[in-house]
Amino acid sequence: MSFDSKIEAALNAQINNELNASYTYLAMAAYFESEDLPGFAAWFRGHAAEENDHAMKIFDFIYKRDGNVELNGIEKPKAKYGSAKDAVAYALAHEKIVTGQIHDIFSMCNSQKDFGTQNMLHWFLEEQVEEEDLFRRILAQVEATGDNKWYLTQLDNQLERGDTGETPK
Repeated sequence: MSFDSKIEAALNAQINNELNASYTYLAMAAYFESEDLPGFAAWFRGHAAEENDHAMKIFDFIYKRDGNVELNGIEKPKAKYGSAKDAVAYALAHEKIVTGQIHDIFSMCNSQKDFGTQNMLHWFLEEQVEEEDLFRRILAQVEATGDNKWYLTQLDNQLERGDTGETPK
């Protein structure tokens, strides 16, 4: 069963948003590599892969609904940050933007009574709550290190071990 062309266009735009997020996090991984913080780099590489998976989830859904995927260009991501704190704060702000984008599509589905797409988007809404919480907690930990490079290195080691304090799914 196909769906409204406006919803299809919004989902295609969201694929692009997710791919842009993936590219942004990959650029952050490169930044952290250049800062000799391999734990942060690995953590952001993982998030880049996760955002790519999100794009593919929408990609697959569009075809299940007999729609068409239209891919657009990916923006060049920001590559330099003043500090680890600046990078993580930027990532949190980016997650909040993605949350708003998903809310907009969800509202559009509600007005069009497209409950199938709305149901699929529930997963994304729950994921965004988890992501924003995780990024907020990591940012708080980075802020707690202050200007102390040793504490930042300890946090980096924690991230490299995969220990974010996140509840396993």
